[in-house]
Amino acid sequence: MDCLLRNSKVAFTAILFLIATLNGCSNRDVYTEKNFAGKWQSSRVTAPIYLYETGEWEIITDDGASQQYGIWQYKQNRIMWTVRVDHRIIHDTNAVLSATAKEFKLRERDGSVSTFSRLD
Repeated sequence: MDCLLRNSKVAFTAILFLIATLNGCSNRDVYTEKNFAGKWQSSRVTAPIYLYETGEWEIITDDGASQQYGIWQYKQNRIMWTVRVDHRIIHDTNAVLSATAKEFKLRERDGSVSTFSRLD
C-alpha cells in the first residue's frame, strides 16, 4: 500500500511540475524560488508548511502526516500553488507583497494578507 501511495504521489508531482513548467519563466523576478524554500508557519494554518526547492509543498501535522500536498512556483512576483482537490487540479496565485529571509506576505484572492514566518 505504501509503495502504491508513493508511486501515485510521484506521478501526481510529475504532472503538476510539468504544468507549472509549461507556464514559462520571467527574468523580471525580484526573488527566486530559493528565497521561499524552507519550513514556514502560515497565519492561516496551524501546521507547518514546507516549501521544497523541488517545487513541491506540503502541510505536515505534528504526528508527521501529510495534511495537504501540491506544487508551488514563484514567478513575476507571485506564488502559484497547485493542488489536486476532488480529482481536479486547482491553481491559486497570490501576489508577493513583501519578502525577507524570515518572513513573506501574500495577497489572497479575497484581498486578505497571509503572513509566513520562517521556522527553520
